[in-house]
Amino acid sequence: MSAEFPLQALPAPLTAEERADVKAALRVLLAWQVELGRWALPARAPDATPIVSFYLDGRLVGCSGTTEGEPGVRLGRAFVQALGDPRFGGVPDAARGRLVAQVSYPHSPRRLDPASAVTELEIGTHGLALVATNARGSLLPDVAREHALAPEDFLEALADKAGLERDAWPEDGLFAFETSRVVARLQELTPRASEPITAAASWLGARVHESHVDFGFEPTTGEGIADPPMFHGRVAILVRALFAQSTARGAAVRAKRWLEDELRRGLRGDSRVALPNSLPLLAGTLALCALADIDCTAKLEELARAPELAAAPWYAGQVVTALGPRAPEALYGAVVARLDDEPYAPWSLSAAHARRDEPVVRRAAARLASCVRTSPPHRGGVGPVVPEIARTAATIEALAPVAVTPEEHAAVRLAREFVLAHQLTGAEYAPALDAAAVSGAFPISPVASFLQIDVTAHALLALVRAASFP
Repeated sequence: MSAEFPLQALPAPLTAEERADVKAALRVLLAWQVELGRWALPARAPDATPIVSFYLDGRLVGCSGTTEGEPGVRLGRAFVQALGDPRFGGVPDAARGRLVAQVSYPHSPRRLDPASAVTELEIGTHGLALVATNARGSLLPDVAREHALAPEDFLEALADKAGLERDAWPEDGLFAFETSRVVARLQELTPRASEPITAAASWLGARVHESHVDFGFEPTTGEGIADPPMFHGRVAILVRALFAQSTARGAAVRAKRWLEDELRRGLRGDSRVALPNSLPLLAGTLALCALADIDCTAKLEELARAPELAAAPWYAGQVVTALGPRAPEALYGAVVARLDDEPYAPWSLSAAHARRDEPVVRRAAARLASCVRTSPPHRGGVGPVVPEIARTAATIEALAPVAVTPEEHAAVRLAREFVLAHQLTGAEYAPALDAAAVSGAFPISPVASFLQIDVTAHALLALVRAASFP
């Protein structure tokens, strides 16, 4: 007999009304575990398996699910069991008011062939469940997201949890599933903005200060990163993005003023300004600054003549985009020559557009559109492996202004859907150390949670560029 999916699944993702009911129930339970008053069993809950997870200051501190009892009883039991989960050291009494509760309900289960699961698994979207004669186990999609696991690693994690090596898995016992998640806090958040463009601009604006610009941080720990590569070029993308919309112009002006001063001092040799030592990276940095309307053209034209830049087509494409007709013919030729090897490089299309080279624009646009995935896994993303949010957004930036064919228009729409699906709302992001600080941002990828200014800036520019697409 074929194995059955071990969790009770929803017939469809939760509706808005069902989500509101679950959130209200979770908030009542959160208050109960602080006050220990009268037990409040949820009156209404979805008829599926609830998997309750608790987060405290960005850390997972408990997780449990159950199929026992009626729907409301299940949710209450899973909640209590997760509170007492011994694997994570327990919850200090003084911290109970800060607990964040998340309940995940499985839906859309489908059987996976263990032999081809690596290519069929959509990491960050799919959970996994295994049913065998002598072993079983399940993992939520959150596990892959929170630990940045590749498909191979996620399957190995399931093998470890189930205690059964992958070569012993039955052919009919592996399942992928999706989840509807509801997050609740005792102190609910009021988002700074709900409209995607405004929310992204608000997040970026909060990174800009009078004397510096923050690069980004890991949302589960709040830890930042010092001296990222091409930092000034990444700030330039932020400047372009903030000037492209209307709600954070003050932050745009401050960031541009800071960047102009930094670049002026750096090009004069001030050692306190960490411009890249590598010529291609320096050229790419200056190109991004020039695109942000910062005067560095003379130095950029000098670097554009360097032979080593032609060997780095990504940065060469940025330079040609910034210089347009003034870029050396040989440099532009090197960018065009790599179209077949790197069709997913959006700067090649932007370079051709800046040169008004219509034959190459049409060729590059068709190739770039073909890199947008039209089917799972990660429909709408641009790889080459797990799609990057910034690469997908940059694809929209390059393709939207020149798209003319149905295939190119469809690629822009698909990529926009993919990017929008990954924008974070603090109220619905349980692992965040400071949930309010993540609202509006875009992570690096579906399975890398680090937030940085250039990724959200590319996403913002993409949304602005694609605003006219139906």
